[in-house]
Amino acid sequence: MSKGIYSSYSPFKNFVTKFLKQRLAVIASIIVTIIVFIGLFGNWLAPYDPYRPVTMQYEERGIDSDQLTSERVSFQGILSDGTVVDSDKFETLQVESENRRVASVRRVGDGVIVSANTGGATNAILESENVSSIIQVNVSGEDVNEGEVEIIRLEAEQPNQILESGDRYEIQLTAILSNGEEIKGIEAVRSFLNESLSDEEQVSTSSGFVSGGQDTKSTGGLSIESLTSDIASVTNEGIVTVRGEGDGLVKVSAENASTVVHLPTNVSEVNPVLVSIVPTVAAVSLVDIYKHQPPSQLHYFGTDHQNRDIFSRVIIGTKETLLIGFVSVAIGAFVGTALGLTAGYYGGKFDSFITRFTDILLAFPGILLAIAVIAFLGAGLVNIIFAVAIFTVPIFIRIVRGSTLALKEMTYVEAAKSIGVKDPIIILRHIFPGTLSVVMVFLTMRVGVAILIGAALSFLGLGGDITAPEWGSMLSAAKDNSGNLFHPTFFPGLAIVITVLSFNILGDGLRDALDPKLKE
Repeated sequence: MSKGIYSSYSPFKNFVTKFLKQRLAVIASIIVTIIVFIGLFGNWLAPYDPYRPVTMQYEERGIDSDQLTSERVSFQGILSDGTVVDSDKFETLQVESENRRVASVRRVGDGVIVSANTGGATNAILESENVSSIIQVNVSGEDVNEGEVEIIRLEAEQPNQILESGDRYEIQLTAILSNGEEIKGIEAVRSFLNESLSDEEQVSTSSGFVSGGQDTKSTGGLSIESLTSDIASVTNEGIVTVRGEGDGLVKVSAENASTVVHLPTNVSEVNPVLVSIVPTVAAVSLVDIYKHQPPSQLHYFGTDHQNRDIFSRVIIGTKETLLIGFVSVAIGAFVGTALGLTAGYYGGKFDSFITRFTDILLAFPGILLAIAVIAFLGAGLVNIIFAVAIFTVPIFIRIVRGSTLALKEMTYVEAAKSIGVKDPIIILRHIFPGTLSVVMVFLTMRVGVAILIGAALSFLGLGGDITAPEWGSMLSAAKDNSGNLFHPTFFPGLAIVITVLSFNILGDGLRDALDPKLKE
């Protein structure tokens, strides 16, 4: 019975059972597997060439760049009698961009076309006769006017009857804001403008009537003027008095938006006039395809300062980043294990020398030691691997030496010595296998540290080719060129964090699973 129980025991099965009980370690192992897979097959997974601007690759991929940088916007005109006029019926229409460096706008038959020039925000102004409206233009995801809400259109209630001389009419004004809200009433609109304008921008005039060619009232950015002073006069509060005969017109303006109040006085027939221009959209979002494109379905992580696809660069950079981690740690583990086994087994002066050498190396912080090595050898990928390997060596010397000191006192080692087995064979066959579990745990954990140190060296400009898609180099380039944009630094940094964290958690899981003192 006992023999059957002992014969069914499997160290590997026991290890797997203990490891699978650690959920975080299992998740970390899956992530590490995915990262290694990406590193091996990144050339086939990257959607773009990471070394060339994406604009040079659009045509070969069948992407029409004009659809990214331009958008057609139609609009309608509202006449004073409520009639709706389509955009192609406008005989006169002026279109203008407040900042042509950011975007330009031009008239087409059935609307306007807004085209992006560079990243930023501006307004496209549509004006016909005395009426104007605004279309906000947002290029490359920048916040329009730094997130400030502004008036994009004005609407005024029109008289529903023909007026007679001496009649008074109060203007009922509504301002449509860029966030879709409405402000009703002249005083409410004026208060809104007062809050949004600085003291220098506020314009104040005395109240009352103004004689002359035009009757104008303007306070706090809101302007009310009579376009036909011989027919209608207006006060600062929007009270209109009509006289004479004809079509009276009063223009109300707030910044770049304006509307007209039509006041037919003593006429037999009403000829409606344009009072509002209503675009189909209040804001247009375009892409600056030449650099720093924001994350989108076309570029999952956006593009960098040279308009290279960050997603592709992160994928291709996985190979180079893992190369630094695995090769440097493998070299450090090989050298450190060999020295640790030799020093622990033989002892004596050689052990003292190796121990002192290890203490000297461990006295320096890892990154400082790596920087010193790079300063001595020069920048480059090979030198980074060598620098990271040097500060990895003393860790393995210490842990392997400690295990060797304990294992060489075991009975089976003494038995091998007594029958004349040579020292190299004892070290390789009897002692080294006993240190293997500890070496594997630290090997896994040190990969994450090595990746972090390698990225730090590249970030400091001590790596190889600065244009190479290595995560540390990408962070360094983004720091110098991205300004206040988040995506050029966020995604390479996130890749480093996930990779280092996954390797560390996997190492902890392996340590717990290989520890014989821990029960299932």
